[in-house]
Amino acid sequence: MTKTLTITLPDALEQALAETAAQNQTTAEELILAALTQKFMPPSDPDLINDPLFQLAGSITSNIPDLAENHDYYIGQALHEEMNGNDN
Repeated sequence: MTKTLTITLPDALEQALAETAAQNQTTAEELILAALTQKFMPPSDPDLINDPLFQLAGSITSNIPDLAENHDYYIGQALHEEMNGNDN
């Protein structure tokens, strides 16, 4: 279930949010949702919280829509191509 939330932002914050969204090829809504999720719904797995790679979560943008779900596949594919000399 989802809910719609309307917020009022100061002009400077809205401008910074819009610029950051443009730089990351995403939307202001997605940035806000990611920030709220990280703040209020931290991972329940203690090992994940201390994982240095988890600290990078949300910092990478991609045109691959299923990267989060299938990252292992893409990493494996890239390693396979690198090992076989395929630099696609």
